[in-house]
Amino acid sequence: MKTLPRLMLLALLFLLLAGLTSCRLMMDIPDGPPVPAECGNGAQEGDEDCDGLDLGGKTCSDVGYLAGALSCSADCTFNTGLCFNTDPCGDGQVLAGVEDCDGEDLDGATCESLGFSAGTLACTSGCVFDTSACAGSTSCGNGVIDDESETCDGDDFGAVIPTCDSLGYHGGGAIGCSAGCTIDDSGCIANCGDGYIEPGEACDPGMRPSPGCSDECQVNPGWECQGEPSQCTSLCGDGIITSAEDCEGADLNGQTCLSYGVGYGPLSCGDGCLFDTSACRQILAVSAGDRHTCAVLSSGAAYCWGAGASGQLGTGLATDSNVPEAVSGGLTFTGISAGGLSTCATSMVSMIQGLHCWGDNARGQLGTNNTLPSLVPVPVVNLPEDSSTLYVTTGSNFACAFFMDGTGYCWGDNESGQLGTGNQINYRAPRAVKNIMFFEDLSAGLDHTCAIADASLYCWGANDFGQLGIGGSSIPQNEAQFVSITNGPRQVSAGSQFTCAVNYSGQVYCWGRNTYGQLGDGTTTSRNIPTLVSGLTNVSAVSAGGDFACAVLTTGELRCWGRNSSGQLGNNTSLDSSTPLAVSNITTAVAVTVGGEHVCVLLVDGTLRCWGSNASGQLGAGQVGGAFDLPIHVTNF
Repeated sequence: MKTLPRLMLLALLFLLLAGLTSCRLMMDIPDGPPVPAECGNGAQEGDEDCDGLDLGGKTCSDVGYLAGALSCSADCTFNTGLCFNTDPCGDGQVLAGVEDCDGEDLDGATCESLGFSAGTLACTSGCVFDTSACAGSTSCGNGVIDDESETCDGDDFGAVIPTCDSLGYHGGGAIGCSAGCTIDDSGCIANCGDGYIEPGEACDPGMRPSPGCSDECQVNPGWECQGEPSQCTSLCGDGIITSAEDCEGADLNGQTCLSYGVGYGPLSCGDGCLFDTSACRQILAVSAGDRHTCAVLSSGAAYCWGAGASGQLGTGLATDSNVPEAVSGGLTFTGISAGGLSTCATSMVSMIQGLHCWGDNARGQLGTNNTLPSLVPVPVVNLPEDSSTLYVTTGSNFACAFFMDGTGYCWGDNESGQLGTGNQINYRAPRAVKNIMFFEDLSAGLDHTCAIADASLYCWGANDFGQLGIGGSSIPQNEAQFVSITNGPRQVSAGSQFTCAVNYSGQVYCWGRNTYGQLGDGTTTSRNIPTLVSGLTNVSAVSAGGDFACAVLTTGELRCWGRNSSGQLGNNTSLDSSTPLAVSNITTAVAVTVGGEHVCVLLVDGTLRCWGSNASGQLGAGQVGGAFDLPIHVTNF
């Protein structure tokens, strides 16, 4: 019983000692002086503002600035060099370390440089990158296709490796993978011209060159191309004139009827953007008189210019004109002949080709059965009934014509028998030429006439220089006289006291007066029989005028010879020539007419050139006086 209390006493003593020890441990016993802060250990401590990247949670705004990038100096104090009281964001320039970007300035960054495969990088108003328009994975470049935004990554092209051919290229090459993890086909070759539309091509007609598809297989402006191989058509109405078009609306590409080679008048743009030339007018016939000229256009209108004091221009006025003037009366003319002081022309009247004349009528040369002059066309009377006039020719003071029924008639001055009526009586109305029928050609000269009838050549009238070509006597002949010409006559022209004709071999023979070398035989000796013109072949037509002549060659060239005092030979000189000389700048002649001292030639495009004397404005050049020794363009129709 004494042992238990003893044990309890020992336990109580133990507990008392344990409590005293615990109290000792809980007392605040100093550990010595405080440890100093260590600047540079990367931990902000003690009296440091910061240490390395540890800013103690502080920003520029915590140290009295509006914004910026707070950093730590080497002495562990704040560096506020990049703190600002004015915000730099929005000034359009990237501030390195503070901004990703600023406005349009992305500091060279792209979606791809940020790890995306494609897209458009932008900048927010807070000057940080806006990647909302970037596409693809930011894992591009790890060599593995991670998601659908990547079509390749490095050498990884997926389960089915594409080829240039599978991508639609037909020229070979090799594919690659771009930095944005998309298929790069820049190494593939598109074979432009193979008829297949490959990547990068908008068209491919299968052949080059093509007007609608370029050599790079791109659609040319003003065209549309469809199909494979491509069929390209011009887009008429789009304002672009292509090689398949002449024009677009009012845009005629600088062309006129004249420059386009279809005569005179207003050119327009028609269906399919092609020129409408229906209003263009070509010259169908031209005739040079003594000092005036006349022409008939495809519209049926007639124009005359030059001397007009006797009314020979037919304008209703007795005045000269240095530009073409329309002949009055509204007639539809088909042929014309300008003479000395008068003019005659064929015209359609009630389905029959009639005959009208105007100008001086002192010798009855208008054929009106009186001697009254006329400033406008008047009908010739007493013509063969119901027979169309095929051709008319005027001389100095007389005129002749032949008709559908094969007959020939003359009227006016007959003092030298030039009317061929068997006498030397003047006639104010047409009288039949005696002894010949079936006229094919007819030409009235100064005071003699020649004709081709029934395939033979005939001449009559004055013969003082042998211009009738019959040899022997120089006595005038008032009836047709046969003229012999080698290889048969094809065309004849009576001039002033001389005559020229073309035979079926394309040669020219001339006879009569030769004072200025107008016979073209290399001499100035007059001849009373046909004499071959030197060095002239392949001639289609000849015209004899005052004291010179001109011939059209089958090549379209022109040769002239004889007197050249007014530059009428058209060779840029004023020297006479007894042999044919080439006329400058004429290569497409189809007809020529020689007047007193001037010449006009009709070209294949229906336009007119004239040269020589311009004393009365007979060249139609818009001026009076002087002379032109080179062809000039008559344009005022």
